[in-house]
Amino acid sequence: MSSLPSDPDSLACASVLTVRPQWVALRRASDQLGLRDFELLCAGPPLRDPTVPCAPVLNAAVSAALLEGWASTPDQARDMVLAGRISLRPAQDRDCVVPLADVLSPSMWVQVVRDAAGLGRESCSPLNGGMVHPMRAGVFTPAVVEHLRWLDQSFAPALQDAMHQPIDLLALADEGLYAGDDCHGKTAAATRTLATAFAQRLVGASATTCADYLAQSPGFFLNLWMAASRCMLSAASGTPRASVVIAAAGNGLDFGIQLAGLPGRWFTHAADAPRVADSSAELQSSSLGAIGDSAIVDLLGLGAMTTLSKASVEPAAFAAAWPGMEGMPQSLLRARHPAMVQAQPLLVLDARMIARSAQQPLVSLGVVERTGQRGRIAGGFYRVPAALFAKALAALEA
Repeated sequence: MSSLPSDPDSLACASVLTVRPQWVALRRASDQLGLRDFELLCAGPPLRDPTVPCAPVLNAAVSAALLEGWASTPDQARDMVLAGRISLRPAQDRDCVVPLADVLSPSMWVQVVRDAAGLGRESCSPLNGGMVHPMRAGVFTPAVVEHLRWLDQSFAPALQDAMHQPIDLLALADEGLYAGDDCHGKTAAATRTLATAFAQRLVGASATTCADYLAQSPGFFLNLWMAASRCMLSAASGTPRASVVIAAAGNGLDFGIQLAGLPGRWFTHAADAPRVADSSAELQSSSLGAIGDSAIVDLLGLGAMTTLSKASVEPAAFAAAWPGMEGMPQSLLRARHPAMVQAQPLLVLDARMIARSAQQPLVSLGVVERTGQRGRIAGGFYRVPAALFAKALAALEA
């Protein structure tokens, strides 16, 4: 008698939990992904019109075009995007993930995550932009471009020289979760552990500057864990009739998901802005719709889903904004990861379970100002519409 699970969602879940994601290398996006000149990757499902991205993504595209030398002025770069001379395509369709309004261009370095067990596909993400001039906030200034150049010319090469052996991302995530992280909005503990390991490896003239950057970037681990989440979920891709969610993201206009049984097919819904507890009407009205590939962390089962499972640390303001959410993660998430022995988080969502429970998973997301002038203005929560899972499930079972 076989001990393998018989139903498709259990089989897909088992595949996800078998993956052992490791950070193995830093490579140029052109080498890792075959990214060509005048081609950019951005978060979310495909844009309704690639020549009309939301303002924050347009600003990020301008920064990338100047970095690459495709344009000599911001206005020229902006015109190239709006004319379709610079293309914008979904990062997750290339096994890559990018945060918020970030974009990825050919010369940028990506962190390569590989499954040591050999089931998940290789995935990657850009280096975290830190806290001072991050492109992900969607504001254009010359300082953003200069920071990208420093990441490109100084930080990434130093980090690459320090990559002597693979780094186990499950162990870092487990330790971080046990120390209070959620692997999305809170990654400071995992980042500290990573920074400590690199402090002993970094050498040369830039070692101190690079170590300081890691120490001052508490969100550095997030991009790595996004790639790890994509790598883990990719192991379920193609499982016949499985409704496990393997992709999730917003582009500021639409939010989309993919199911394991229909890999590569996006199902989308207009993206509301994340909800901010105790926010003013002005903040809510000025907020961009849900954006970022980081939603994949929560649809794996961490992020907001982990925070909600810890009722003792749930903020009162959040509880007031989302009444009746207690116990929701436990009712939707399928199984504990056998390798995460300290935190023992529940992981993996599927559309069938969501339909049966009449619950909607939550995603913790940075809130970006919609005009591209003020950047990240708050942290909020996005409730993924039930209609989106129903639409995807109907297609799967047709």
